[in-house]
Amino acid sequence: MVADGPAPGPAEWTFTAVRKVVPELGDEVLPPEIDQPFVPVVEWNISRVDRAAAVAAIEGSLDYVASGTSDTLVDLDRFLAGVKEPRTYVGYAAVQRLSVPLTAECPDGSTAKGKLSTWSDAETGVVVCATRYAKGEASAVALRAQADFCT
Repeated sequence: MVADGPAPGPAEWTFTAVRKVVPELGDEVLPPEIDQPFVPVVEWNISRVDRAAAVAAIEGSLDYVASGTSDTLVDLDRFLAGVKEPRTYVGYAAVQRLSVPLTAECPDGSTAKGKLSTWSDAETGVVVCATRYAKGEASAVALRAQADFCT
């Protein structure tokens, strides 16, 4: 199993879980803004590829996630349980999605082409809505969460 080309396609950050917390509401929990965990997918140009063997080969030799699930709302809520912020804030989980072209040699000697949709990095964090972060104080993903969900 090999990844085709010099590098995967461009990666983009995608939120998998977002929850706004308004301490003034007391114990009331607002519905999540986003609850869409990301699951990696491997697609092949032929149907006879042994998917379980391909996933094992990808994870064993290419260092990409090919199974499992990204952080979920349950994971985010567990993280947020430790946050003691008196002002409105947004908790978020995000993954850096990417697409990796693949080539595999089949037992009969033919070649299968495929694509792995996965993530290369993950981030979980909190941004306070009323805070103006100085350059370098918050990641680009955190600032996007603040801009998109603090309104």
